[in-house]
Amino acid sequence: MKSIYTIVAISIFLISCKKDFNNTGTEYANEMYHSEAYEPLSQIVDTKNADYNSNPNNPYGMNMRKPVSNTLKINKFNFNFGGSGSVIPITYHVNKDSFDLSGKMLKSTLKSKPNFAADSAVLLEQGKVLYTNFCSHCHGETGQGDGEVGKIYKGVPSYSKGRVKMDTEGHIWHTITFGRNRMWSHASQIVPEDRWKIVLYVQTLQNQD
Repeated sequence: MKSIYTIVAISIFLISCKKDFNNTGTEYANEMYHSEAYEPLSQIVDTKNADYNSNPNNPYGMNMRKPVSNTLKINKFNFNFGGSGSVIPITYHVNKDSFDLSGKMLKSTLKSKPNFAADSAVLLEQGKVLYTNFCSHCHGETGQGDGEVGKIYKGVPSYSKGRVKMDTEGHIWHTITFGRNRMWSHASQIVPEDRWKIVLYVQTLQNQD
């Protein structure tokens, strides 16, 4: 009896093996290998339409799921933040290599808010917290480039000395967004509004004795 099973198994194996490379042979659970694709930019919900292509597994038959609430789009900015007239949207589309252009054109949207003077102390404190969480490990508590990671990473500049002391708010925002020299971009970690809060705090470190 065992010999019969063996012969059947060998026969199935041999039948499944063919020289035609376009023929995958016998497959188990072929739906896992050849899944049905849904066109993300097309949405036809009429089941009677020959081109019907809605995904029954997503809410409302959507092919493309909406981003999670508060999802951050890297290098994108809400131009309405901070009011109108003080922010030039096109400046937020500067090239990552346009460090000098950012230094000249980018201005803090926090300072353009009507109630900035009243909220400045709160924003500065928030900037300090953000700086502590995202920057101090390299730049140090007082911005001298002596953070625990900075000591190993080397080359982290002091905010209050040399060229960095002269950096404008646009320069600092650009650096946080795109990175500079050995510093990497933090755009995927920090939303634009919070970057300006960090800039606000870094400027106090630039002006320390």
